[in-house]
Amino acid sequence: MIFKEGYFGYWSYSFVLLLLLLCERVPCPPRERQWVDDFPLHRSACEGDTALLTKLLDSGFSVNQLDSDHWAPIHYACWYGKAEATQLLLEKGKCNPNLLNGQLSSPLHFAAGGGHSEIVQLLLQHPETDRHIVDQQGRSPLQVCEENKQNDWEETAKLLQQAASKPYEKVRIYRMDGSYRSVELKHGNNTSVQQILEGMRLSQETQQYFTIWICSENLSLQLKPYHKPLQHLRVWPDIVTELTVLDPQRETPQLFLRRDVRLSLDIEKKVEDPLSILILFDEARHCLLKGFFPSPDSKLITLASLLLHIIYGNYESKKHKQGFLTEENLKSVVPISKIKSKAHHWTNRILHEYKTLSTSEGVSKEMHHLQRLFLQNCWDIPTYGAAFFTGQVFTKASSSNHKVIRVYVGINTKGLHLMNMETKALLISLKYGSFMWQLGEADQYFQIHSLENKMNFIVHTKQAGLIVKLLMKLSGQMTPNDRSLSDKYGYG
Repeated sequence: MIFKEGYFGYWSYSFVLLLLLLCERVPCPPRERQWVDDFPLHRSACEGDTALLTKLLDSGFSVNQLDSDHWAPIHYACWYGKAEATQLLLEKGKCNPNLLNGQLSSPLHFAAGGGHSEIVQLLLQHPETDRHIVDQQGRSPLQVCEENKQNDWEETAKLLQQAASKPYEKVRIYRMDGSYRSVELKHGNNTSVQQILEGMRLSQETQQYFTIWICSENLSLQLKPYHKPLQHLRVWPDIVTELTVLDPQRETPQLFLRRDVRLSLDIEKKVEDPLSILILFDEARHCLLKGFFPSPDSKLITLASLLLHIIYGNYESKKHKQGFLTEENLKSVVPISKIKSKAHHWTNRILHEYKTLSTSEGVSKEMHHLQRLFLQNCWDIPTYGAAFFTGQVFTKASSSNHKVIRVYVGINTKGLHLMNMETKALLISLKYGSFMWQLGEADQYFQIHSLENKMNFIVHTKQAGLIVKLLMKLSGQMTPNDRSLSDKYGYG
């Protein structure tokens, strides 16, 4: 049997012997017997033994395990043309169809290089397969197929050419004002956050302020540049179950372009690009109206008057009388938590500041200047730019029982902030350096100790691991080696 230099890198000694073992049934050397014992899933995949493969998968063997030559089971199944084994690994094993080996070659490269058209078609039908993936040498599966010319390579090449010519699927990336942009997924469900940002044709300057978030009704997570948002969308019910006690069927995820929680105020204050200011403004307004900016009445009235100017233009005495601020109009400028309790008592003050703002000669009437002025008035709000999590705090209602307070936990570059989930009242705001934290058992809670007033409290939440990692990151305590739950979801 003749072996030529392998397309996927050199053929290792153990792999050559494995080929001899499989193809010519020579006695198995001790080194290769060790391989068979250590990697039974790999052996059953390359032999196409679907019965054994099923048993091993049911027993919990990992489809992602790499052997001593840095190949996963699916690489063997694809290289040896075992279509049923490949399908089993993808469907039952939930194997990533873009899983790379040690030389950064994908299952599609393996199947294409071997000229296995049936497996190539199987992979191309998988919604997460990257049709445009390249290997370590920058070669596409089609190039590898045409170089190797193995088995049914001509039909394989035809399938790859047809796949490459298909139009890209698109995904909607929403902004906080409800608008969206459809972005081409040039790498299918394997498209990364960074690739989506590039597909939105945002300038390099704009990209540094924002990132992609995945948000449903009660859970929002910032993703990292290398995360694959479409894959997060697919497993969102599992994420909701892992991080909350909510019904995952009631949480519908969407992708948003939002402010990066790591963005410092010093950098934001230097932003001059009108588009960046608009996106920042839309998010700040959304947070204000949802009640996430707890502030004194005077601050909320000033922000409401700015919003009136931005939405309705200059003040007009005949048009903007007291009756103008109906409950519906108030909802567009005042936090929802204040509509019933205070907003109607503020109308005269809001209209007065609106009029003063309109007649002031020192205020630019250009839209992005007004939006920037709105942001300037938000920067000193403790919770501005925070990522919000949910949890519970137990307080002593009496000597015999405890009261449960549901809270939002806001984390930003300033520190930690607790808000009453029902009233939106700010319960406590602690700056970095004034408190200490400790992650509890099984990441189910975290404890906070205030250095200023010696107060201690515990927040119970399944998001405790994420919260503590973000605290470490934004306070400068996280090292590059601190990797766990936060790498899985975001806040890097």
